[in-house]
Amino acid sequence: MEEENKEEETSEETPEEEETSEETKEKAAEGKEPDWKAKADAMYAKYKDAKETIGELEGKLSKLEKPKKEVSQDEWKSKVDFLMGNKDFSEEEFNHIATVSKEFDVSLEEAAELEKDYIQYRREKVAKEKKVPAPSSPSSESKELSSEEIGKMSKDEHRKLWEVDLKSREGSEGI
Repeated sequence: MEEENKEEETSEETPEEEETSEETKEKAAEGKEPDWKAKADAMYAKYKDAKETIGELEGKLSKLEKPKKEVSQDEWKSKVDFLMGNKDFSEEEFNHIATVSKEFDVSLEEAAELEKDYIQYRREKVAKEKKVPAPSSPSSESKELSSEEIGKMSKDEHRKLWEVDLKSREGSEGI
């Protein structure tokens, strides 16, 4: 029971606490703000500053995110004229030239002149790749025979076909 009485005593306001609440009321009456009010005002000021900063950053971001620009008639005409005068460029090569032209702010003709060595290199590389057949692909010299053709062959022809096949397999395995 004594414990219950102690808890009841601690829950009641002490005379000192009554004085602090009275002091707060007096300060409010005198025009002085309580401590929590000052903290709340400081937090609100920080909130306003943060909100303004967010607004400024969003404005800067919207300026950075440019909407997709439509190609003007003059740009379109210059691209068509360039392509009509230079029909030897592939689509990939033209796209590369257009990108260089835009990045360096030069005409398409100047960009083509700047990139002629690169385009020549790419063309040679593609030509080399086309010349060398893939190792897994069959040789263009050999042709497939149907079962009827094989059935009509003589023993000598079978032997020759077998030797050719054997040589081609040895040659491909040695690589």
